[in-house]
Amino acid sequence: MPFEITNTLRSSSIIRVEGTGTTTVALANLSVNANETVSAANIKRINWSTNGNIQIVRNSVPIASLHGTGELRCDDFGHSIANNNTQSIVITVNTGGTLVLEVSKETTYATPLTGF
Repeated sequence: MPFEITNTLRSSSIIRVEGTGTTTVALANLSVNANETVSAANIKRINWSTNGNIQIVRNSVPIASLHGTGELRCDDFGHSIANNNTQSIVITVNTGGTLVLEVSKETTYATPLTGF
C-alpha cells in the first residue's frame, strides 16, 4: 500500500496512506535525521475517506475504526490519542481509501539547541 511520511524537525509529522492493505509506521520513521530520536508519537488529527473501513492499531490495541468520510481534530480539544504511544502505528485499509494522520512527537536530540 502506498504511503508517505512528511517529517518536520522539532514539530509534528504527517502520515498519508492510500489504497488497500496494511502499513506499519515505526517511531524511527518519524525522525527527520539521525540527530532526532523519537520516543513516542501522539495522534493529533485524523482525516479519512473509505468505501470500507480503516483501522488504526498500536501494540495489538485498537485505537480507531473509521468508516465513510470524516475528520477528528483532537488538538482543537487540547487532547491527543496517546494510547500505546511508544509503539508503532499499524494502519489497515480494507476495500480502499485514504488516511492522513498528524502526530506530535516526543523527541531527544543528539545536538541540543544553542545560542538562545
